[in-house]
Amino acid sequence: MNWIAVSFTAYTLAVMAFGVYSARFGRKTSSDFFLADRGLGAWVAALSAAASAESGWVTLGLVGIAYKTGVGAMWLVLGTVIAFLFSWLVIAIPLRRQSLQQDALTLPDILAANHHGVVAQGIRLVASLIILSMLTAYVAAQLNAAGKAFQETFDWNYVLGVSVGTGIVLVYTLIGGFRAVAWTDVLQAALMIGGVILLPVFMIVMMGGPAAFWNDLAALESQRIEVNGQSVGLADGRSMTDALAGNSGLALIGFMSLWIGVPLGYPGQPHFLVRLMATKDERSIRRASIISTVWVFFLFTGAIFVGLTARVMFSDSLQDPERALPHAAVHLLPAPVAGLIIAAIVAAMCSTADSQLLVSASAVSHDLYVRLLGRNPTEKSRSVINRVAVLLIGAIAMGIAITEVRTVFDFVLYAWDGLGAAFGPALILTMLWKRTTPWGVLAGMTVGVTTAVVWRETLHSQLYSLIPAFTLAFFSIVVVSLLTSRVPKHAQNDPEME
Repeated sequence: MNWIAVSFTAYTLAVMAFGVYSARFGRKTSSDFFLADRGLGAWVAALSAAASAESGWVTLGLVGIAYKTGVGAMWLVLGTVIAFLFSWLVIAIPLRRQSLQQDALTLPDILAANHHGVVAQGIRLVASLIILSMLTAYVAAQLNAAGKAFQETFDWNYVLGVSVGTGIVLVYTLIGGFRAVAWTDVLQAALMIGGVILLPVFMIVMMGGPAAFWNDLAALESQRIEVNGQSVGLADGRSMTDALAGNSGLALIGFMSLWIGVPLGYPGQPHFLVRLMATKDERSIRRASIISTVWVFFLFTGAIFVGLTARVMFSDSLQDPERALPHAAVHLLPAPVAGLIIAAIVAAMCSTADSQLLVSASAVSHDLYVRLLGRNPTEKSRSVINRVAVLLIGAIAMGIAITEVRTVFDFVLYAWDGLGAAFGPALILTMLWKRTTPWGVLAGMTVGVTTAVVWRETLHSQLYSLIPAFTLAFFSIVVVSLLTSRVPKHAQNDPEME
């Protein structure tokens, strides 16, 4: 009997059943389907927010980066902890208040709140299109991760792995909506943290302890391997054990810009922000800030050490750094435990993909169909539209993932940068600067996403794209808001004046 398959299947069925069961506690409204009626407690909100923000790119992508570059990846931990605390302690409370006051269900609702006419509709349209394009690519990255995990573990065809991963997510998301997604995130968060902490500890013990592990890491020679037809360099031991990964001068700027720049994206991720909107009260937000931050600290640290330990143990046999975690689990752990580790990888994918599918669906059914086009369907019709949107976006993302044209890490950063630059500055200034105008928000979103895409295709190797994109978007909002704040507010909101 294949105990890996048994334990993995048992866990997967349990998650799906848990998600379906949660639907019993929901109401058939759009507010419940997209925000669980704003009723998440501190633990569910914290773990759901963290698990949805950290995805297959952590259990596969970040592990692969650490495998290639070394302990320098730990800079990402510091930046992410700061970003989580800022999001929960500075942004979450005003965001939740605004959501309640405006009966806002989505991020476009928040950004277009208190505005009317052409410019408000422009904000909603541009925001929805950005969400649809970027989150569909992001979901594809999660399905890419699932395909790799199944391929490495069960020797499945990659396309089959992607298809199964898609099916797992769609079942409970379609049935239970946001409530099912949030509840299953708690189970998935527990499994993710357990997997990435226990596995490297076990591997270090096998190597003879921390000192032996560190000495072996420092003694590694540089290598080049072929991954999906591309040559990939693996650092030598000196760089692997250096906090700056052996970089200096301009190379150091480029290296640090990635690890310090990535956390800039958190305040702009819609699937993360809806958790802040759905938290039941401000006391829960303050408690969730600590829970969520501690969880992400241990998750990132564990994932990095999975990559480091795998590099020592499997540098001569592993063909793809992003498969380090499933490879180590299958070859080192008892079969039932290995099955749970594989489930942790798929859990990371599910906990993000389900959230992104819901946010993407809300952009179609709520922001475009109801708000922009002015339709007023019955709640029953809305329920059907919501689920059809989830199904269609899931199918499109699966089609993209099947091509396997990018690594998980590349896929995620492309979408992460676009969302972070488009929405991060716009949301921060909307919440914290009263002089922000709708024209400023529209300008910032457009400049942010355009810069992120263009920079990533041209100058990304010199400077991580989110840094210039975020900066230009921020200053665009400030400048345009100052220029348009002289226009009387009633004129800004009057369609005839626009």
